[in-house]
Amino acid sequence: MPQSKRKHPPGAGSLEQQIRLTAGLVLFTFAFFHFLNHALGNISLAAMNWGQDLRGMIWQSTVGIWVLYTALLTHAGLALWKTARRRTWRMPLWEAAQIVLGLLIPYVLIKHIFVTRGAMTAFDSYIDYRHELSALWPADALWQSGLLLLVWIHGCIGLHYWLRMKSWYARVRTPLFGVAVLVPVLALTGWITAARRLVLENGQKLNVTAAQKAELMSVVQDVRIGFYALVTAVILLFLIRKAVAFFRSRITIRYLNGRAIKAAPGPTLLEISRMKGIPHMSICGGRARCSTCRTLILSGSADLTEPGRTEAHVLQRIGASANVRLACQLRPRSDMIVRPLFSPGRAIGRDGLHDRYRWGVEQKVAVMFIDLRGFTSLSEGKLPFDVVFILNRYVDGVVRIIGKNGGMVDKVMGDGVMALFGVEAPFESGVRAAVATISDLTEELQRVNADLAGHISTPLRVAVGLHGGTAILGRIGLDGKSGVASGLTALGDVVNVASRLEGVSKEENAMAAISSEIIEAAGLQINGNVTRRSVVVRGRQAPLDVICISETDVLRETLSARA
Repeated sequence: MPQSKRKHPPGAGSLEQQIRLTAGLVLFTFAFFHFLNHALGNISLAAMNWGQDLRGMIWQSTVGIWVLYTALLTHAGLALWKTARRRTWRMPLWEAAQIVLGLLIPYVLIKHIFVTRGAMTAFDSYIDYRHELSALWPADALWQSGLLLLVWIHGCIGLHYWLRMKSWYARVRTPLFGVAVLVPVLALTGWITAARRLVLENGQKLNVTAAQKAELMSVVQDVRIGFYALVTAVILLFLIRKAVAFFRSRITIRYLNGRAIKAAPGPTLLEISRMKGIPHMSICGGRARCSTCRTLILSGSADLTEPGRTEAHVLQRIGASANVRLACQLRPRSDMIVRPLFSPGRAIGRDGLHDRYRWGVEQKVAVMFIDLRGFTSLSEGKLPFDVVFILNRYVDGVVRIIGKNGGMVDKVMGDGVMALFGVEAPFESGVRAAVATISDLTEELQRVNADLAGHISTPLRVAVGLHGGTAILGRIGLDGKSGVASGLTALGDVVNVASRLEGVSKEENAMAAISSEIIEAAGLQINGNVTRRSVVVRGRQAPLDVICISETDVLRETLSARA
């Protein structure tokens, strides 16, 4: 892999976005363990102080302090800078919620930082949980609880919209949601329970004097004023830009559906679409991490600047033609005719935004092709009813075995079935499930042949091809507007290879041809009565090592040994 791709993988966002994300992850990690520390209040005050001492080994060390406050200033500064560059406030609800929460957090957080860390630094005060609970309960209980919820919700929104395009996220989303609800509940009940217990035991104690607190509060007010002065400057900058744009010459953006709008140069095409109320898909929120805002430039491309590094990597990844650009990065400077390539139809509004497969993801899966041998000659001279009856019995059995082993039927093509394994499970588990499916198919075919004994002259036999690797998973075609939506399908080289291996199985008169690559990836050792062959696959430079299996007993033995 080229060095540049390792440093800046496609879809990772710009360097600025990566820095802001990294800083946010540091802050979320700190908040997560801080809230778990609060949760220890459900046990005792001593448990809370024990947790604080444990965390302090990291976050109160010299390195920890520098990392934490550098992340805080970097994340807040870059977020303000990004907000300052916005050209429109039209945006998805989740993006608006994250901005609003981010602006509310500092009001409470500034006080929390300066009356704790400030007291330790300026007055060498010992700030433990006894002091904190005494200071917060009951006067500041609502403010402190609100801060906890603001920080947690803001962080969870950011994490969700960063992770939702990851291939593994769908499998863990439900348990992670449970954690996202449980942590703040335990944190709130923990610190409130400990504070009330402290009052009942008459154990409240402050480690700063009234004069020291007054001095710290004076600093708090100054810092708050400074921060919200920056926010005001951001708003003024936005208004000034709007005023300047009002007097600038307009350019015309014509959409292929016939609608034409006028806008001042400066905003991105995505921002222009949002300002004018034109639906324009952008799953990642305009961060150049996906390609759903991709747009075909039909006229006016000569005046455009070249794609930046981030946009170029995404366009290269999707194999886009020269006249396709990302609307979130493209800033029109002259009249243009454009056509957004993804349309946010009604079906997308219902569930598409939460269906990562509607936009396509890369994921390692095992792909299996199963084909009925000699069905053309088998069906000759039979009535249509008989042909369909035989096929239905055969396909029903195959689909049942696939489902039993956790596979997913991609499509049924007459007497052929394509199945995917590892879509909702780790790749290694998916491969072992696919191998188990081949083993189970032998018994299922025996049952099918027994049921069809009076309808067929020779027993049914199948040929199976199995390969695995990184594929593109997505829903292609029907989007649900007509009441019918496309199922999940796989695309890419791994599908072509699996289809080719099905043919190899027929050539070798074997039941299955399995690539040795995925057998090794699953940690399986297949020996015994098998045929090994090197297969040339069109489009691949190196031959592929294949294991051809005629008797599935060897698979059962392999799986039993692995278990």
